[in-house]
Amino acid sequence: MKKEMTAKMNKRKRELLTELEKFFKEDEDIEEVSLFTAEELETPMDVLRVLVTGYGAELNDILAEYSFIPMPGEADEIWYFSCVLTIGTELPKEGMTPLANAIARLNFYLPYGCFCLSNDGGMLIYKSVTALRSDEKDETLYKDIELSADTALLVPESFIDLLMRVADGRMGLNEFIAALPE
Repeated sequence: MKKEMTAKMNKRKRELLTELEKFFKEDEDIEEVSLFTAEELETPMDVLRVLVTGYGAELNDILAEYSFIPMPGEADEIWYFSCVLTIGTELPKEGMTPLANAIARLNFYLPYGCFCLSNDGGMLIYKSVTALRSDEKDETLYKDIELSADTALLVPESFIDLLMRVADGRMGLNEFIAALPE
């Protein structure tokens, strides 16, 4: 019975990601959209990968990944929809401390999600997670994940260029703080 419920939930999640895939394929700033199944990735969840071109004032390319995070002992009532944007790769090592300080300051003010650095410090990442009630109708769930995916792209866009300037030494921490909205 539990396996049947899990299979049904996973099918619903895949269908919702498939709808989101269609949404992104209609966007002119999206270079590539691919939905990978858990079986293909050998992971516990499906992942929708989206390559966004011309992002931010400096027109960066970013990789956005959308998935439902499986939680240990996950209650069937709550799903966690995750949006992860890989923004900067191969960041200069000497910029990590100022960048980490800038991220710590900025995250306090963000209305949604947070910036972070990869474990090795080489990538700038933005992550957001939205809790969803699985007993909602699919139309409601889809509207919620579309809003979450859109918001995950909108919120960090105005800060990425500032953070990249801190990372490569073109901007100091005090200058970064002064550039933040009040």
